[in-house]
Amino acid sequence: MKTISSLIAATLLSTAIAWPVHAAEKPISIQINQQQLALKGQAPFNDNGTIVVPFRPVFEKLGLSIDWNQTTGTITGTKEGLTITLQLGSKQASVNGVITQLSVAPKLINNSTYIPLRFVGEATGNEVSWNAHSKTVTITGKTNQVNPQEINAFFEKYVTYTNNENYEGFMSLIDSKSPLVVIGPQIKSQMEQYDLTTSLDQLEVISLQPTEATVHTVETTTHLSGPFTLDNTTEYIYSLTRTASTEDWKINNLQIKGVQYILPDKLLNAKPAVTKSDETDILAVLKSNLDYTNAENIQGVLSTIDPESPALEQTKQLFSQIFTVYDLKFTLESAKIIHYTQDTAAVYMVQTSIKLKGPE
Repeated sequence: MKTISSLIAATLLSTAIAWPVHAAEKPISIQINQQQLALKGQAPFNDNGTIVVPFRPVFEKLGLSIDWNQTTGTITGTKEGLTITLQLGSKQASVNGVITQLSVAPKLINNSTYIPLRFVGEATGNEVSWNAHSKTVTITGKTNQVNPQEINAFFEKYVTYTNNENYEGFMSLIDSKSPLVVIGPQIKSQMEQYDLTTSLDQLEVISLQPTEATVHTVETTTHLSGPFTLDNTTEYIYSLTRTASTEDWKINNLQIKGVQYILPDKLLNAKPAVTKSDETDILAVLKSNLDYTNAENIQGVLSTIDPESPALEQTKQLFSQIFTVYDLKFTLESAKIIHYTQDTAAVYMVQTSIKLKGPE
């Protein structure tokens, strides 16, 4: 009996020793831009081949603002140029209004809403990779190498739209959030009244980032027909932007660094027949403009500008910038009317300016 008991014990012992030992399954970890995502006990898991995670910590780490509609079970994440929407139990999600099919639907587990991780990672413009050995999901921002030729192509469109007087095309190049949007009516009016041609004499990319660019240009505008205006060469600094979800550059803002008007000797020496009363009125308007400028009275300056002038808004921006940055004193040295009709006049003025305050 003792022998049988010993055999049974030995058999049970050998069987126990032969049983395979299973280590605890390694948990799934998530790294976003080389930082471990803290999930505070809300563990991600594999749902039929799709890694799902609680949405809130992932959205916050990816820079998305969160809106949760408890009534409809709808999650909305937003940041500049991007809106992502998912709904509990639905395999349809949207990215900027475009419907996308999900591999698994968002689901509620222990009061946390779990969503497919790869979907939200890629929807935010990132690269997502899975390491099966380490059970790690890695999300990294795409390394966008911006090609300077994109900027050249943008300004080629700019010149083409300008010279073809394509108002819709021209306005499509301006960021919808830019303060320049308000000059749209003036641009349209200018295109209707004048026949001008623009050439891009110089283009220098000062800085270039994936979503921002600063560009210096020198442009010459030549008058072909329409109301009197001088040819000019103007120096600009453009601020261009684009969102992570689009490849199209837009003009967000610009600064006029300088304007050089091209005045032929024939025009400078012209002696148009101007009535005495009109000459007095014209010079009075110029004096008022100068006085308002010295007083840094922007509304006064604008009162001397034709309200229907295509340059009204541009003039407002230019003088606002000058008044903000500098304290200047202008003196009118001479004024000569070089073009005159019943409705229009052009005056050649020489004036000096002295900087009282402001940067060099």
